[in-house]
Amino acid sequence: MALINKLIIFPFLFSIFPIFLLYSENIDEVPVTELTTPLGLTFLIIFPLFIVINHILKSGIKAGIIVTFLAAIFFSYGHIFNMLQETPLFYLDLVHQRYVIIPFMIVLITVVYFLIKTKKDLTSFRSIFNVISIVMILFLFFNIGTFYLENDSSIDEFNKNGFENELEGISSVNEPAYNKTFPDIYHIVLDEYTSNKVLLEDFQFDNSEFLNYLTERGFFVQKESYSNYAQSFISIPSVLNMKYLNYLTEQIGDSRDQTIPYEIADNNKVMNFLKSKGYTIANFDSGWGMTRDIKAAELKLCGDNQLFNSNFLVMLVKASALNPFYVKIFESSHIELKLCVFDELPKVQNRSDEPVFVFAHMMLPHPPFIFGANGEIRSVDSLDLSLEIKDNNNRAAHLEQLKFLNNKMMQVVDQLLNSENPPVIIISSDHGSAFLFDGTLEKWDSPTDEMIKERMNNIMFIYLPSNETDIFYEGMTSVNVFRVLFNYYFETDFEILEDRIFFSRDGSYDFKDVTDLVRST
Repeated sequence: MALINKLIIFPFLFSIFPIFLLYSENIDEVPVTELTTPLGLTFLIIFPLFIVINHILKSGIKAGIIVTFLAAIFFSYGHIFNMLQETPLFYLDLVHQRYVIIPFMIVLITVVYFLIKTKKDLTSFRSIFNVISIVMILFLFFNIGTFYLENDSSIDEFNKNGFENELEGISSVNEPAYNKTFPDIYHIVLDEYTSNKVLLEDFQFDNSEFLNYLTERGFFVQKESYSNYAQSFISIPSVLNMKYLNYLTEQIGDSRDQTIPYEIADNNKVMNFLKSKGYTIANFDSGWGMTRDIKAAELKLCGDNQLFNSNFLVMLVKASALNPFYVKIFESSHIELKLCVFDELPKVQNRSDEPVFVFAHMMLPHPPFIFGANGEIRSVDSLDLSLEIKDNNNRAAHLEQLKFLNNKMMQVVDQLLNSENPPVIIISSDHGSAFLFDGTLEKWDSPTDEMIKERMNNIMFIYLPSNETDIFYEGMTSVNVFRVLFNYYFETDFEILEDRIFFSRDGSYDFKDVTDLVRST
């Protein structure tokens, strides 16, 4: 206790508290490694700032209080701004950055002026603030530690389910009985791309031009396609492991913990199988946690700017006083990331002398809605926190971005098919759109039949260099795509699973079989 009374540690602990608080609230989705950058930057700023203010005022207590107050304002500004935007103020649009920041500055100047001028002895505040900050941090550490203890147990249970054994058995799959050069394989996942049926009914848009384009080039175009799961964090690892993940319900229960799906996406069966066949694995940075940096991949593309491509750092910035600059800092990086994928996809096959498996999960036409139909960028001034909440249900903007995506994908497909060795191309979506849900959790908890159908309608287009489209079948879902493909190219004997469709609430493992409902007219 005597040491606590002498040291001034509270400004540093109070400054990192918001970072650990945000992490604890999103621990089921954010890897602990994403704490490194914000914690490092915070200490690089806070420590010199404390030294300078202490040198000027000749008072460590005053310097500590000022630094603490600055940190509180910095990390709370975005939360307060967003709260004000969501609160009607006499039905007038009066909430702008310039209006909100003024009272913050007035309060800050007032407090700093008082601390500089006061002659009061503030020594007693040192131990009080030290103790409070230590208790707050220890409380968060306790919650975080509890999560990891429980999570370790769930991973052990998952391994007992045979996942590790499946991976170990990959190399024992029989080699093909004849010699041939295996084709490159491109798996492109277009996030939230829905079926032509939904586009016709809900958007009054006929997507036949894009579908006819693919058909004319020899693609198997699934007439009625449905995703196995309603959420990306389940549907993507399910596809990459060629299996249903319903058993996670018993292991994880009501928790929203996504650690296990992330783990099995990182060390997935499809990529490991292809590695055993001599393939080089390439992954494009999606900008989303699970598919931003898949560990099984050897080539990691379009992810040069990892600092600005951290989901956690984006959340932290949007909640801070950097909120007004969020668009300029991050959205330009997001635009470059998406355009990079289109540019680099046709070039991947030149990066390796071995056949390549290319996985590209693209957050398109998923919001935020950045692109117009002809590639024009929507006004960046509007691409702020409020847009990402309110504009998610902008059907017109979604449709414009989908048209842009169609044009870019046709260019990519042309380039791939015109290459010396055309690859296998799988274009699918992880799930459909969710406009009928209106962004409300209540509707996710009790969806109508039409809501479920909208969400589960997806796309499935597959091209084989041999034009053997008859190896696929109508009604095939994503869980069987690689089973069929591997059986054809590698003469494996993977069982073709029953094609089932499961709906679940946002972020949950409460899977409900909706196969009959979705397939009904």
